[in-house]
Amino acid sequence: MEESGPVDGRHARRQRSREAVIDGVFALVREGKIPPTAEDVALRAGVSVSSIFRNFDGLHDLQRAALDRSQADFAHLLTADDADEQRSVRIRSHVSDRVALFEQAGGLMRIGRARALDHETLVEGIAGQRGRLAEQTRRRFAAEVDQLAPVGAANLVALIDATTSPEAFELMSAAHARTSRQIAATWTTALDALLAHWVPEPE
Repeated sequence: MEESGPVDGRHARRQRSREAVIDGVFALVREGKIPPTAEDVALRAGVSVSSIFRNFDGLHDLQRAALDRSQADFAHLLTADDADEQRSVRIRSHVSDRVALFEQAGGLMRIGRARALDHETLVEGIAGQRGRLAEQTRRRFAAEVDQLAPVGAANLVALIDATTSPEAFELMSAAHARTSRQIAATWTTALDALLAHWVPEPE
């Protein structure tokens, strides 16, 4: 019992150090430093480089921890609480959620995709992330999806998810110089036309 105080204190300090490092990664990614180096992160977090490697099993472990944190921080953008609303409302919510998510976490997602080719933990993290995005699409557009045969339903979900994917956002913003507002307007028009073609609204 006598050691619980010092042990707890060390654990709390280590946790604070980990959080400061992850905060540093977020800040650097938002500034466009992708991927940030250990030296960049250490400077931003106010810790030594050796401290990073005491708290994380290398940069890939740090990147996975940052991805995990981002999933918790942005979980509110992966809900589908409006599944009973009119289609136009659901389309606007879907587009708004996706644009907000990619604006805030797109850099970390890009790091994860780039590193996932070589690191199994990041492969798992990216797969889980993709699964959550697809599930949000299924739940939000269940009213339309449930009217279709299984193959057609799966194709519709895949197309909506691909149209509003992080890769699509990155392509439109980087290669085509579209602003977030322009992307949102384009996606809204695209989903409206797509759903009207597959499952017309009742007269």
